[in-house]
Amino acid sequence: MPRKLVCTTIVLLVLLCGSAVACEGQVGKVIYEDTFADDSGGWDFTPPAATVKPPDFVFAMSSKFSNLSSQVLTFHATDADYCAEVIVPKSLAVDNKYGFAIQFWAVDYNNYWMVMLSSDGSIGLYSRTNGVWQTIANIPNAPSLKPEPDAVNTLRVTTTGGRISIYLNGQLVKAIRAQVPDGSLRFGMYSQIDKAVDGAAPILVKSYKVTSGQ
Repeated sequence: MPRKLVCTTIVLLVLLCGSAVACEGQVGKVIYEDTFADDSGGWDFTPPAATVKPPDFVFAMSSKFSNLSSQVLTFHATDADYCAEVIVPKSLAVDNKYGFAIQFWAVDYNNYWMVMLSSDGSIGLYSRTNGVWQTIANIPNAPSLKPEPDAVNTLRVTTTGGRISIYLNGQLVKAIRAQVPDGSLRFGMYSQIDKAVDGAAPILVKSYKVTSGQ
């Protein structure tokens, strides 16, 4: 085989293997998948702060937008396996962290659950009911965090039979039981920065995938 063809084959295999393990462990039928090649994924945008700029979903926070939510308006899931690949920039300061979350069990923007990865390596599980926040669990210093600049971290949440399981880069971080809300439930993403700063680096979401988990 010519050397050029061998090298090309190796590169293709590396790329294929990389995409195959992106959300390793997800099982069941694919309910929703978006790699942000375009803006047809049914997301609720907030231009220019939360929008798709292929090949990423971009959360560009500023003094006007210190936190942003975007839910998928055209698909629903309850018992499911949610996964996102994301680049969360390094904290601007000890007291000024970035956060990215997977939203699930969402009735609307005032009623949902979410799991958030912060740039300091902590992970939190939160619920929002009628606009009021409740902290369910907080895990400091997740050992599986990839802290390097521009590192892609994989955040995954499964909700099966009232059990929420949280994974970071394939490692189980926390599992907890919870009551599933009634109704047709949406899913989405959330981003924040503790102290709004204009010109801060954006959070880049590389992919978002939901399967049935069974």
